[in-house]
Amino acid sequence: MAVVLAATTFAATAAAWELVGSFRCLVTNARGFARDQLESGWVVSGGPNPYVYYISTQTGTIASSFPAPGGAGAWGIANRSRYALYFSNNQTSWIYVTTTAGSLYRSFQCPIPRPADLDIRGFPISLYIAIPDRNVIAVVNPTTGSLVSTFAGPGSRPTGCCGYGMTLISDSATHTIYEDGRPVIKDIQTPVGIDDIHTLGGQDIGYFIWVVDAATNYIYRYDKWTPVEPASLGRVKALFR
Repeated sequence: MAVVLAATTFAATAAAWELVGSFRCLVTNARGFARDQLESGWVVSGGPNPYVYYISTQTGTIASSFPAPGGAGAWGIANRSRYALYFSNNQTSWIYVTTTAGSLYRSFQCPIPRPADLDIRGFPISLYIAIPDRNVIAVVNPTTGSLVSTFAGPGSRPTGCCGYGMTLISDSATHTIYEDGRPVIKDIQTPVGIDDIHTLGGQDIGYFIWVVDAATNYIYRYDKWTPVEPASLGRVKALFR
C-alpha cells in the first residue's frame, strides 16, 4: 500500500529517479506487481491459468504461489497493510479481495470496464485503478466498489498507478512513467505494473518503485532521495511513526 500525505505539505528539493537494479521475472507473462517489504513482493502472471507469486525483489526467487482469483484475465494487484490483496481482472472487470494466502474475502464489479494494475492509497483509503482503454484512473471505494472520481492519464494508455506524496502512472503506449503528469522515466517497452515503498533516512525521504516490463519480462527498480527542509522535518517524521 502506498501512503499519501494528506493536508500536510513540506518543502523539498526536486530529485531524479535512478535505475538501481533489475531482474528477470521467473514467472512467464508477468503483469501487476505489489511490494510487501523492500526485499519482497507479489507478481501476477497472465495466461489462461494465472498465478500469484510471492518473490524476492532482489533476485526474483519464488517463495510461494497460489491461483489468481478470477482466472484468465488477471492483471493488477495491490497490497493493503500485509493482510489483504486486491486483484483486478481485465477481461471480466471484477475486483477481488483476498488474504495474502489467496483465500477470498469478497469481490465486486469494477465501475469502469477493463481495469489494469491498481493501488490502494490516500486518505480516505481508496483504490486507484488504471483503465487503459479509457485513458483514465478510476478512484474507487475499496469496500463498496462505488466510483468516487476519475482523472485523465497523462499519456494515452495508463496501465498502473501508485505513489507516496505524488502520483506515479505507467503508460504502455508512451513507454513512460509519469510523476504528477511529468514524464520522468522513459524507454520502458511495455510497463504493465508498478508499485512503490518509502522510507525516511536522516533528513531525506527515500522513494523506491518497481516497474514490470511485459516486453522483456523484467522487473526494474528505481530510487529517488528527496531532501526535506528542516522546518518541515518534524511533520514528516510524525507521518512515519
